[in-house]
This record gives sequence, structure tokens and C-alpha cells, in this order.
Amino acid sequence: MRFDPPTPEVGDMEVLSLERMRVRGGPTEFLTPQRLDFDMLLRIDDGATTHTVDFTEHALGAGDVLWVRAGQMHQWGRIGDIDGPSVLFAAHAIDDRTRELVRAAGTAIPNVWPASDIEGTPVAEAWELLLSVGRQATPGGRADLRNAALAHATGALLTQLALAQPADQTTGPTATHEAYIWFRDEIDRRFSEWHQVTHYADRLGYSPRTLNRLARAHTGRSAKQLIDERVVLEAKRLLSHGDAPVVEIAEQLGFDDPSNFSAYFRARAGVTPGAFRRTG
Repeated sequence: MRFDPPTPEVGDMEVLSLERMRVRGGPTEFLTPQRLDFDMLLRIDDGATTHTVDFTEHALGAGDVLWVRAGQMHQWGRIGDIDGPSVLFAAHAIDDRTRELVRAAGTAIPNVWPASDIEGTPVAEAWELLLSVGRQATPGGRADLRNAALAHATGALLTQLALAQPADQTTGPTATHEAYIWFRDEIDRRFSEWHQVTHYADRLGYSPRTLNRLARAHTGRSAKQLIDERVVLEAKRLLSHGDAPVVEIAEQLGFDDPSNFSAYFRARAGVTPGAFRRTG
């Protein structure tokens, strides 16, 4: 599935129902895994299904909210069993400050907010504002204003979801949390180049021991495990979506020797890259 606005007036964002999404996509669009180049945010109003994001299956029911971000792999369950609103948007449509605040709101950004976490919060009002702006008629020459309102409404919804997210069960001063977020974000930027903790320690000005302590305090895993998990996740995405040969994927992920990549992947995923591709 691609974000393909039907008219220029839509801009970088579009609000649409799941029913309309199904009609636009056609009967086969939602049967295979997809890797989005845009963000998709949706709410389940009726029905229930499952939805897999980055190889983790989530059960979805009425009131739940799903956020699939650009670059993630996802697989629809029975999309015909659910209804509700959605918003599709290019990542740059949300201002940098809002995205940074949402990213830093927790140790990990969830893909699903259960209805029980949202109940009694302003998330419902934020959704209604977004849907109201999405339905708003656009007078000639005013599409830029409407698109700005839509971007702000979506940003408001994302920040309310971040506020509704249960607080991290970690201890320590805010500065400690911020240092971990810097490390996490640097992994996201550099995982295909840097596979060792020392690279990140040099970049961030911390010792490897400090990064390891931060990682364990916030996730229960070592710094090296977090790096390896990100590399393996990207490998799984590339193996599941597209037909690039393993040698090309190995090079893309920073491995000079495909056999080293295969051994690395097998040690952490339990299967060879080829076997994962065949069964994934």
C-alpha cells in the first residue's frame, strides 16, 4: 500500500475511513506484508482483528489505536472485519519538535494503544478534531491553510497518545533517560554502519560501560543486544519485503562478507537468512 493522494489538495496528509481504504486498495492489496513509506494511524470503531507490525502480532478491538510508522513492516489481518477512521501522512508533515517529543516520551514508541489506556484521556477529543478538519471543505486557494490545520491536529493526536502511554518503569534523573534516548536514536541512524558499542560511545561521549548501564536500566538488555536487535530487525524487513539477494542485504547492513552476515543472523534469529525468507 502506498500513500497516493487522489487530488493535489490532499497534500501530504489524508483522512479516510477503513472502508474507503479497502475500496481504493482492491481485493488483493491487503493480503501480503507491506513496508510503508508513510505513517498510518487508525482507530478501531467496530469489529476485531489482528495486525502484525515488525513481526509482532497485535490483537485489535473497538477503541484501540494503531500507529504504523514509515519503514516498518506490517501485515493486515482481516481488514474487512473492522471499521474506523485513519490518517495517512508523510513523516515530514509533522513538525520536527512534535516528532522529537513523541519519540522521547518513552523508552519505546508503541504501535498499539489499547482502549483501556486511552479511556478518560483527551485522545477522543483529539481524534474528533482531526476528523472534523479532514471533513472541512477547502475554498479555492486555501488548501495550504487546511493542510496546516490537519498537520497540527495530527500532531495534537500524537502528543495525546504519547501522554496516554504508561510511564516507563525506570528510575533515575531525567538526564539519564535523555541519554538513553540519544543512544536509541543513534542506533536507528547508524546501525547499518556501526555494530559495536564503542562506536556509539565515541559518538555520544559516554563510555561503553555507561551505555550498557543505560540500556539495562531502560530495557533490561545490554547495549550490544539493542544494536544487534536493530540490525536483525532491518535484515528481517529486507528479507520479507523485496527480492534483493542475501549478498546485497549483507552489504547494505555493513557486512563485508555474506557468510559473516549469515552466521550473525543465524546466531540471533535462530535460522539462516535464506530459511527466514522462505518461511517468513
